[in-house]
Amino acid sequence: MRYTHLSQYERYQIQRLFRAGVSIRWIARVIERCPSTVSRELRRNAGTGQYRSATAQHFSEQRRNRASAVPRISLSEWRRVDECLREGWSPDQIAGSGEVAVSHERIYLHIARDRQRGGSLWKSLRRRRKQRRNRCGKPRDRQRFGGRRIQERPAIVETRQRLGDWEGDTIVGKGRARIVTLVDRKSGLLRMRRVASGASDPTRHAILKALKPLMPRVHTLTWDNGSEFAEHALIDAALGATSFFADPFSAWQRGSNENTNG
Repeated sequence: MRYTHLSQYERYQIQRLFRAGVSIRWIARVIERCPSTVSRELRRNAGTGQYRSATAQHFSEQRRNRASAVPRISLSEWRRVDECLREGWSPDQIAGSGEVAVSHERIYLHIARDRQRGGSLWKSLRRRRKQRRNRCGKPRDRQRFGGRRIQERPAIVETRQRLGDWEGDTIVGKGRARIVTLVDRKSGLLRMRRVASGASDPTRHAILKALKPLMPRVHTLTWDNGSEFAEHALIDAALGATSFFADPFSAWQRGSNENTNG
């Protein structure tokens, strides 16, 4: 389905339904949009908490005008990116250094395109795979445990301004044994627990054992789409936290955890 921007009429519908106390999922169903689209619209344009369709439309037009005026990334910046990669920097470190105005997502795409052309930048990454492995199954399988998508995650998580926003994954060893890794986005604190298999029950016990001593500092948990995190609702209830799931094949959305695992 081709993406289209929200129209002013759709924004009016969102305003009317949101003020009436209708849930985001019901609003999305009424205007035939994804819940993440409605959630993102409210998060970006609600301002002080009051969502106004006219104001939201004005903000949207301003962003589109600014985006069209943004200069392209220069060749010298890409050369600096290549230099940093070969020196062992991660894409997250390069993007956060302030030396170049390039996001980590663009750097990953740059590396992928370079590899398609026969380049070797991918060999400089800390964590490399010969082939990307589909751990997510079919779209229906990915949603079988009803997790919240990363687009619904509070905006403060992206800023890394508070302790307690964790990213998690498993490292697969020989046989069925795995290690659950949990990394705090702000401090970089790492918690690890070994599990005998990738089943959801032992994974849940390992996560709770690692994080229960830190319960006051556990606000959100961001996972990949592996089935070992199917019992996320029980984890949330035990820790008083909220789980979110990254998009498939989007390792940069959990960059802290990916780089630590590497």
